[in-house]
Order: sequence, then structure tokens, then C-alpha cells
Amino acid sequence: METKIEIFEFIVHRLKDWFMEKNSISSLEDFNRKNDFSVLKLIKLHFLVSTIDSAKNDALLNQFTFYAMPYGPVETVIYNRIKSNPIFSSFSVDNFKSNFINNDYQSEWNDSDLIDIIDKSIAKLKDIDDNLINADAGSLVEVTHKWNSWKMTYSQARDLGQYSKQIDNDLIKNDNKYLKD
Repeated sequence: METKIEIFEFIVHRLKDWFMEKNSISSLEDFNRKNDFSVLKLIKLHFLVSTIDSAKNDALLNQFTFYAMPYGPVETVIYNRIKSNPIFSSFSVDNFKSNFINNDYQSEWNDSDLIDIIDKSIAKLKDIDDNLINADAGSLVEVTHKWNSWKMTYSQARDLGQYSKQIDNDLIKNDNKYLKD
């Protein structure tokens, strides 16, 4: 479980770097003032990073268990961690934004293969839609609602009178990877 949190934290830092680059932000203070990295936005971006290249290499996807929930796919261990303690080793997150403590993030988690996959996934997201990092949380929810893996699994959950059901990773791997409205 701890590894999930460490991988998530690493991904969030890479997303911060993308946001700063895309918006020509040079200081952490400016990032902290201007970002919209809410809980919902980070949960959606985390899903997209973890899944975008999963048909080719599912090693990152297999670190997580996503559930179909009303606002799209959610990694519940990470979501529950944020809700119980929104303070990570180098940033905190709330319903509006994130606040980074310093720019010299050093993770003790250091899986070079997964780091490479994360970097390639973010590069692929940038190639498809470089402005995705600036999408608001609601737009990202709409994007993830187009994924058949979410639609099918959430429909099954609702048929059972539930609001949550685990999404089979094979469904995600073989899904059309929608990124635009």
C-alpha cells in the first residue's frame, strides 16, 4: 500500500513540472498561487497517467486498483489516504489546489522501470493534448466518463444498487483511451 502512495506522489511531482512548463511558471511560489491541483483533478490525472499506455506496458497500471465511481475511475487507496491525511512528504492537497513545500523533492521510492513508464506516459499525454494539464477537474471527469471500462463497470455497480465496483485492469488496458471531450 505504501508504494501506491509513493508512486502517486512521484506522479504528482511530474504533473507539477508539466504544469509549470506549460504555463511558464518559474517559481514554486507562483505554482502554489496559480495551480488548480484539487483532489479530484489529481485523482483524474493519476488515472490517465497510469492507464494511457497500458495496452503496451501494464506495469504501472498493475500497481493500482481502480474503481468505477460516480466521478469516474478512482484508486480508492489513494483517495482514502488523501481524505484521511491530505499532507504528503512534500505537498498537501485540498478540494481547490495543492501546496508544495519545496521544489527539491527526493523520493525514497526509486523504481527506475516505473519512473521510465511514468515519464513516457506523461510524454504521451502531452503529445496527444499538451493542454490537458490545464483542464479543470470537471472536464477530466467528462473525459474519463467516455472510457468504456468505466461506463460498463459503473453500470454493473448501479445494477447491483451500488456506487462503486472494481474495474478489471484488462478492460482498462483494452479500452479506447479518450482524452478529449
